[in-house]
Amino acid sequence: MDTGSQKLTKLLQLDKGKASFKRNFTFKLFPFFTRASERAKFNNGFTPVIGVLSRHSLGLKSEYKPEDYNINLIYDKVDSVDELNEDEKNKFLKKIFDFNQIDSIKHPYILNYYPLSETQDKRGEIDIALYLSEIFNLKNNAKWHEFVGNKKANNLVEKILLESISPIPEKKENNPFTSILNGIFIDKQDDLEFLLKHKDFALKNLDKFFAFYYFQYILQTALNLDHIKSLKNKTQLYPLYFTLETEKLTSTRLTNSKGYNQIKEVNRFVLVNENLLGYINILINTINQNEKFYSFTDIFNLDLNKQEQLNNELKEFLAIYRDAFQKSKPLNSDLENNILLFKEWLSEDLGNETVSRYPLSINEIGDLFFLKNRGSLGKTLTLKKDILILLTALVVKDKKMLIKDVFVEFEKRGIYSDRYTKNEILNFYEKMNILDKKSDSGEVKYVKPVL
Repeated sequence: MDTGSQKLTKLLQLDKGKASFKRNFTFKLFPFFTRASERAKFNNGFTPVIGVLSRHSLGLKSEYKPEDYNINLIYDKVDSVDELNEDEKNKFLKKIFDFNQIDSIKHPYILNYYPLSETQDKRGEIDIALYLSEIFNLKNNAKWHEFVGNKKANNLVEKILLESISPIPEKKENNPFTSILNGIFIDKQDDLEFLLKHKDFALKNLDKFFAFYYFQYILQTALNLDHIKSLKNKTQLYPLYFTLETEKLTSTRLTNSKGYNQIKEVNRFVLVNENLLGYINILINTINQNEKFYSFTDIFNLDLNKQEQLNNELKEFLAIYRDAFQKSKPLNSDLENNILLFKEWLSEDLGNETVSRYPLSINEIGDLFFLKNRGSLGKTLTLKKDILILLTALVVKDKKMLIKDVFVEFEKRGIYSDRYTKNEILNFYEKMNILDKKSDSGEVKYVKPVL
């Protein structure tokens, strides 16, 4: 039976003289791809992801295509329409129930029939949905199931469609995704539950809701993974500053120094860090004879005996790696510094094109909803009006809230803002007529519920 270092040597093919940085891990931290063709481009928005999310959570087949929709079932269900003959009846029904029209029927169950894109990047759409399903534990979320599984019709059109539409086959599908962000974004489930209580608002905003949390999770995961030493304790929420899309910016604003530039700085390590953790997991899984996922926090908190075993296996592997790549740096005596040395070597040896392509998924979702190009400042983290309205509704919920508490709640969800942006948000709330001033000076301000 191979030791951990022997397994890792064979996986990377160091025993054959040329490394192949394979990623045969039992887990995924990001729904990203090294091949551009599979990366979700969002040419059809975020709705294909919502379709997969709904189907997968209900134990249904993730893939759904327009050709899976059979309008003939509706033709057969409806015997007649006024005095129209059969051809006229079917033409009339096609105008209402053609697949290209069903998203105009605002019913939660129809989310299950939102199709994937017909291009190769549907693979990326599926993975994002699986990622979100794991983060929100949607397989076991009764409120979510009640929402997307509800076939109760409210009018004749819904009744005809829901009683006629062909069922989607059941399928058990493996979900390899996991998250290291335990203890961060603890309000996400409450936010989702509140959103689902307001059906019309939810149907209009579910794409933005899940896109928001997807964006926040991948940003914070990338930042946390790149601060390996800080993970000895636990993951943390790194401040990222957003501005409104209507603001004028200068280089001195916090959104420039503590915004998207922080992400650009760690982008070249996203693949490196995930591979690093995967390779360390192969070693510890072999030692412990299991397939459990170990985060860096878990690894640094192993008992001393296990850490020593892991360090010995890592040193044995790194000695082989050093010879294969003709490295000059000596190995370290402690686990932490050997892990950091392994990261340094991986960052030197992974292909530049592969490393640069992998985090482009961050740009794709950012360009859809959360980034704006600011000329010489480049892309900055941005709150569009509809996202701001959604977040305000989720934060304030049913009772008015002090404006300072609103900003605190925004920060708990990863949205930081400087004083200029806060003033812009106040002005926006005044225009929306949801700002309530409780003193002559206007110093005490409340934000009223949006819904």
